Amino acid sequence: MDHGHVRRRPRPHGTTVCVAPAMTAIDLTIKDLTQILRDRKSLMFILIMPIVFTLLFGFAFGGYGAPADTRLPVVVAGDTGDPAHAAFIDLVESSAVVRLVTPASTDDQALRASVRDSKVAAVVLIPSGFLRACYDGTNPLLPCVVDVASTSGTTARNELANLSARLTSAVQAARMTAAIFSDSAPTTGINESPAFTFEQFTSVFRSAAAAWKAQPSAVAITVSSKLTEQQRTAGGFAHASPSMMLQFSIAALISAAGIVVEERKSRTLARLMTTRLSRSGILLGHYCAMFTQVFAQLALLILFAAVVLRVQYLHAPVATLLVTICASAFVAALGLLIGVTSRSEEQAIAFSLILMFVLAGLGGAWVPLQYTGAVFQRVARATPGAWIVDAYENVVQRGLGVSSVLLSCSLLVACGAALFLLAALRFRRQSA
Repeated sequence: MDHGHVRRRPRPHGTTVCVAPAMTAIDLTIKDLTQILRDRKSLMFILIMPIVFTLLFGFAFGGYGAPADTRLPVVVAGDTGDPAHAAFIDLVESSAVVRLVTPASTDDQALRASVRDSKVAAVVLIPSGFLRACYDGTNPLLPCVVDVASTSGTTARNELANLSARLTSAVQAARMTAAIFSDSAPTTGINESPAFTFEQFTSVFRSAAAAWKAQPSAVAITVSSKLTEQQRTAGGFAHASPSMMLQFSIAALISAAGIVVEERKSRTLARLMTTRLSRSGILLGHYCAMFTQVFAQLALLILFAAVVLRVQYLHAPVATLLVTICASAFVAALGLLIGVTSRSEEQAIAFSLILMFVLAGLGGAWVPLQYTGAVFQRVARATPGAWIVDAYENVVQRGLGVSSVLLSCSLLVACGAALFLLAALRFRRQSA
């Protein structure tokens, strides 16, 4: 027997190493982050997938291209030889609400079918001899085919009514001019020709209608001078970037929450409880790992969007940093609650995905909230997802600063604190 060496009995396969008594919350944080970084699937959810979806939704919402013409398509049909037809077309082309399109067919049934099938929002018919009838003193109507049951139809009808009023005003101007001219012109007999001819009436009408092409009044939209032209042309990326960051920061919780679940199932938690690390220290260690993961993820995605996609988060860096910190605090608290609540890794995955879809959907990740119904908007704007997206958009789309994000950040911190408290109560019951 060799007394110079001590033989160590080999540890049976599957035996878990005891947790060091001196382990701290920081050590636990580092351990969680190391496990997350070793998982390639986690890295895909943290960086690759949000970049891909940001590009996809960004181009879908507009991307780098020129803004799409969102005006409602309308058709102006009828007597193309009437001066009123050309005047009304000019008014439509000057509108910010409707735009002129050329129909495939001018047949009455085909035009009505195009409205019924939502190919165009409305069809305006210029009756034959419209301006001649106005010259003779009658007030002919402009028939309009529109689907009043649709939002676009109602909007188009209101704008076309406004344009028709301008056309009517041009007719009134021509009539007033004719009356003044007739009163001042000498008379030679009962059978003499009208003092103000139809050609003169048409000339005055055209001048008055042309003057109406310029908007008599308009709402001036002032954009912050801090917003550069490059930022304003970032298109859909200014919405897609914060939306996808919200969505995939929650999706990335799957691995972090799974670590908490596995720790409990493998009885590592029980061994941690025998060390000097308190319950609060254990929770804090896991929370700090989740916070660091989410914050690093958001920071890298912000840097990518700022450098590659020209979404200028950095024109108000303090506001962007504040939103990122508060969003990370909320998402980390959500992940901690998922981890201590879930009984299995499958359940943690399900909870993470369900919350991702709900919060991202209500936050306007897939459809901007301004395009949804009023009731949906009221509900959605009361959710943390909408607070995060709105706060980021205050910076990247509206050119605002710190003051514009304070309310959203306060709500996120309050909501995150409530979730952390719920997680702590749940964890105390489990470890009691």
